[in-house]
Amino acid sequence: MKTNHTQQISSTEINARHTALPSYCVIAAIVIVLFLVARQRVDAAPGDLDLTFGDGGVAFNGFSQNTDLAYSIAVQADERIVLCGQSGVSPNLHSALARYNRNGRLDSTFGTGGKVVVIFNPVSDYLYAVAIQSDGKIVAAGSANTTAFLLARFNADGSLDRSFGTNGSVETTFGDRSAEARGIVVQADGKIIVVGVSGAGSYSELNNFVLARYNSDGSLDQTLGSGGKVKTHFPGVDNTGSAATSVALQPDGKLVVGGYRKQSDRTPHEFALARYNSNGTLDSGFGQAGKVMTRLGLGDAYSFSIAIQSNGRIVLAGYSATTLDHDFSLVGYTTNGTLDSTFGNGGIVTTDFSGGTDDIAYAMTVQPDGKLVVAGRTGEYPENDFALARYSNNGQLDQNFGAGGKVISDFSSIDEAFGVAIQNGRIVVAGIAFPNGANLDFAVARYLAR
Repeated sequence: MKTNHTQQISSTEINARHTALPSYCVIAAIVIVLFLVARQRVDAAPGDLDLTFGDGGVAFNGFSQNTDLAYSIAVQADERIVLCGQSGVSPNLHSALARYNRNGRLDSTFGTGGKVVVIFNPVSDYLYAVAIQSDGKIVAAGSANTTAFLLARFNADGSLDRSFGTNGSVETTFGDRSAEARGIVVQADGKIIVVGVSGAGSYSELNNFVLARYNSDGSLDQTLGSGGKVKTHFPGVDNTGSAATSVALQPDGKLVVGGYRKQSDRTPHEFALARYNSNGTLDSGFGQAGKVMTRLGLGDAYSFSIAIQSNGRIVLAGYSATTLDHDFSLVGYTTNGTLDSTFGNGGIVTTDFSGGTDDIAYAMTVQPDGKLVVAGRTGEYPENDFALARYSNNGQLDQNFGAGGKVISDFSSIDEAFGVAIQNGRIVVAGIAFPNGANLDFAVARYLAR
């Protein structure tokens, strides 16, 4: 009689096979992942999305609110990524942070599931710039209802550091109705410098570069300016619409602050730069009594980011208006504040992503090899895409990056990049996206740099 072999398999053998099955699946999954990683290493090029990060190179995260906006990014020593911004139901938006592991997944040890929302002002508040202290604590600056600088410090687990300021935060005013912080840097001695803008109130009346320096406990550093604060007004008959947007620290301790200014209602906005001594006084050996103004063409020009290169060159990045809307714009300055003729075309670089679009650069960083990476947006508002450009240290587009030095990433109907940083040789970019067609979310993407 013919025997059914299947019926002769013992129950022990069946159990053993079922037990072994998950191990086979795990091994197969590992092999697939290794294959995909190896394939990316063979096929990928600088400027490509890093497919090992998030989901296909990008991660979107909401805070169970209508509007979640990420404005800045910082990378910790352990390569975890911190984003800051705001979250809520407009117009009541409040300060928000998110932290990601190296692979682009939210860090469950930070806040609640990787996210933190703090209400500093009952109406609204936000965190616009973030930095990491040497002890791993996170400092972030923004504004409390646009009336004061807001500076907060967080512990490694996302909780407020109650030893800093008043229960974790500090608010600073400058004698004006409005004040907003736009940039932050931490000195080697642990002091924190915050820059931004103050004025009478509305956007067109914000007309002062303002700086504040804080001790490590959150108190104002009395050795800077007047009681820890500095206010600078750029020359003009009815100077309006001026603002400090970024700050960098020179090796000699001097501060360079970038932004934009408008001389009068009849003139366009232009790039603006100021350099301060360590005590907050303007450096008289820089530009004109410490200040530099640069007009780019006939239209408005706004600077949003600053970098200092290894040769001491100061670079501002932003955008300028042209007959074809707006272009990425960079300006390089020598150490005395004059245009650096060895950078770009007479010190100026403009980059058009595709004719007739709004190409606006919001953030810039310097790679270890000296190349400049600039991030922002391209497209016709509101349907924008992430835009990146990489330049050699003298301002030439890096032809080995993306398509002729430029990269465009279309994740959703609305994508804008506001922050950029380097993470272990790769480029991480933070901003906003509209992935589900209903709510704006934090977005972070990672790109290959080499």
